[in-house]
Amino acid sequence: MSRLERGRKLVRRYRIDRRLPPPVLDLYRTSSSLRSADAVARTAAESRGVIGHPTTGGVDVARLGSRRMHTAGDLSMSTHELGGRTSAVVSSTLDDAGIAHFVADRRGDGLVFGVELSDRSAALEALTAIDESAWYLEWSDGSGTGIEALSDAAASRRVRRARSWNVFRAYRWGDRVVGPEQGADVTFWDPGASGLLEKIGSRGQDRFDPSSPSTTETIGGRTYPGRTAFPVGSNFEFVDDPIDLVYTWVDGADPDWAAAFRTTAQSAGRTLDETALDPARYRSRDELRYSLRSAWAHCGWARTIWIVTAGQRPDWLVDDPRVRIVDHADILPPDALPTFNSHAIEASLHHIDGLADQFVYFNDDMFIARPIRPELFFTPNGLARVFQSDARPPGVEDDDTLAVDTGALRGRELLAQRFGRVVTAKPYHSPYPLLRSVMEEMESEFADIVTRTQRSRFRSPTDLSTAASFAQHYALATRRGVLGDVSTEYVHVESGRLRRHLDRIRLGR
Repeated sequence: MSRLERGRKLVRRYRIDRRLPPPVLDLYRTSSSLRSADAVARTAAESRGVIGHPTTGGVDVARLGSRRMHTAGDLSMSTHELGGRTSAVVSSTLDDAGIAHFVADRRGDGLVFGVELSDRSAALEALTAIDESAWYLEWSDGSGTGIEALSDAAASRRVRRARSWNVFRAYRWGDRVVGPEQGADVTFWDPGASGLLEKIGSRGQDRFDPSSPSTTETIGGRTYPGRTAFPVGSNFEFVDDPIDLVYTWVDGADPDWAAAFRTTAQSAGRTLDETALDPARYRSRDELRYSLRSAWAHCGWARTIWIVTAGQRPDWLVDDPRVRIVDHADILPPDALPTFNSHAIEASLHHIDGLADQFVYFNDDMFIARPIRPELFFTPNGLARVFQSDARPPGVEDDDTLAVDTGALRGRELLAQRFGRVVTAKPYHSPYPLLRSVMEEMESEFADIVTRTQRSRFRSPTDLSTAASFAQHYALATRRGVLGDVSTEYVHVESGRLRRHLDRIRLGR
């Protein structure tokens, strides 16, 4: 469709709807609002003094909202590890000072500790003595809140009277501060009218018998003091099983790969002008580098990251025991190689030797923009979450139907035949939570179409889209999956509104 023709159709639709499409309106409104708010916060930050104390001649400064603060430098660990280290330091500091405390809950990658109100002053004295740079205390007292450098916090009356503290160490991620969300909360408990210890500032059910025995809670491989009323380490609300990440990647600029691509296409009677063989599909823009960096930063709980390739390895990839390269030959039969079909590769991911039963499948153009928890992808009892979009599979199929849609249609046909039910929408183009056991069962039950897909060297209308579609829907049908919600945004790199999309991601949540 030419741009002129498309423009005419858009004008005609505008005359019918009498407004811009809601997604476009929302994009302009939210991006404009976020840009304005960020400009105001940035101006305010520049006009105010820097919080904390310099550590490296001032080059460590980053911004948190409308304040600038000194940091401990660039983030050198995942946010998950930062949360664990922060909680460990806070707990050991209280331990060394002889202050009784217990783990009361989890908050993101950090922990919530409880301390008796009578020990609040002693706890503050102990924490302010932490001998490291860039530690801060964010106090909360009803609607009031504020941040103080931890070493200066004891001088603040508001800190001494606060209902809770968030103790964190600040790091820099670009020009932003990372750390508050990975901080350790310190809450205070005092006997109520019932004689039970109640969290101050709360009239809810956060109360327990002060005679509750002490326990040792193991969380993230670290041990903390606990109470029987708060079995946080074994709490069924959190995922405790190992989870892996799996990427598929190819370097289309590799001369050997390109030669094999052309030879195989020619022998199969395929031409490079077909949509399924478009060279742009295999072009690397180093997306994998940035996707891995985002997963490293925000999915630190992942056990192993597997990168499935055609005998290739990115020249920039450093050696790390958590990152494993898997060749197509390790998961596909010899008579299926070489393959240039993502459907074939995805249908064989569960053959990775050592892969966890719970894993999340990434394309290299998927990025994690903020810290997330494994509960986003799986329920604590092991169900895979399925993220459905509003996009519907096409109602008809012809020579122009894209392979991604024909793959979804093949899956819908199988669901209808096997279960008499179908899904109404496609999954989001976002990381796909999968169960290895479900894919193994699916391969056995639908052996003909899965085997045909695995041996299809290029995308074909007979392919089944497994990892990106059917495996998730099969999990739903067999009660091993559940519909979930994810905050995601699909951005086309050639969109005229690309900058607004990126700003909404960068400035929003």
